[in-house]
Amino acid sequence: MPIEFPGLVVPFNHHHVLVYGPEAAAFGLPLFGPPAYLRPAYWLWEEENYLLVDETIDDRGQRFRDAAAYAWIEARGDAFPRADVIGTLPDGVKRSVFMKELDLAAVSAYVAATPDGPSVPLHLALEALAVPDGLALRPMGLPAELEAFARALPAYRLAPGAFGALGAALVNKLIDSRRRDWTVSFDDLDNWVEW
Repeated sequence: MPIEFPGLVVPFNHHHVLVYGPEAAAFGLPLFGPPAYLRPAYWLWEEENYLLVDETIDDRGQRFRDAAAYAWIEARGDAFPRADVIGTLPDGVKRSVFMKELDLAAVSAYVAATPDGPSVPLHLALEALAVPDGLALRPMGLPAELEAFARALPAYRLAPGAFGALGAALVNKLIDSRRRDWTVSFDDLDNWVEW
């Protein structure tokens, strides 16, 4: 089952960005949301596609569903290569595989408009929030309900004062680099404009 989250999914230069917070609507025209339905996904070696996990069954027959399935895979999946993993492909096709068929190092985040709808990959999470700290952009942790996505999804806070052309350049740079440690002040943005 996907995790329901009160965010917007905004298409951005052939990518998808999850935007949340009090100023999210000012970032751009959303593809869908709120809500958005997020699911972690693992790369399938043979099919060259991602599997969005619904359930795992270990060698002893213990079942783990939803968030517990993701947590189990992260903590113990590599110790159970014959465990069953049940889920769907991004287009909604059901699939069941063995754990050894997944690349556990290649985790991604996917999002859909409905709990059972087709999913698109997420590339970045942005909290749209003005904070009087002089920073246009700074790294953030994901909200508690999205902790399962920590490895899959870089997260930042982008101040609404940085929306626009320079903000778009920042977001493009973040998506391309997958950096998780970039801090940009408004003074930095002013210096860029002076070039």
